[in-house]
Amino acid sequence: MNKTSKLVKISLVAALYIVSTIALGQFSYFGPIGFRISEILNFLAFVDPFYIISLTLGCAIANFYSFSIVDVFVGSFATLLATYAMWKTKNMAVAIIWPVFGTIFVDLELYILYKTPFLYTFFMQAIGELFVMVIGYFIFKNILKNKALVNKLKIKPYNNKVDEM
Repeated sequence: MNKTSKLVKISLVAALYIVSTIALGQFSYFGPIGFRISEILNFLAFVDPFYIISLTLGCAIANFYSFSIVDVFVGSFATLLATYAMWKTKNMAVAIIWPVFGTIFVDLELYILYKTPFLYTFFMQAIGELFVMVIGYFIFKNILKNKALVNKLKIKPYNNKVDEM
């Protein structure tokens, strides 16, 4: 893949993350349980580490529309760690835990900046993240089973991870 194709791919995934996060803002940012539907895209990093940069960049830009500029750095760092861990995990069902644990960073941010009760905030955010990731698991599992769709979307599984689901 040439440099232009790589840049386009990075940009498209980042843009999809940004648009879906902002468009669904009421679910993504507000309330005790956040359902950031764009987190489903994290499964792209499970398949190919190439997408880690797209997802981290998308999260950083989307977080400019959140509650704090600090979240741009904290949230995107959490995404970077979670997507990297997802890539390193061999089983897609197990990979779900990394974004769920990644909410700890944002929960600490909320605790430090706004004195929110840490355990309550973690529990509520973890529920939302787990819900979204479980839905994403089933979506991606079905997508990756469909070889014609995988070829059409030009998803290139890294190290044959699709066979290890």
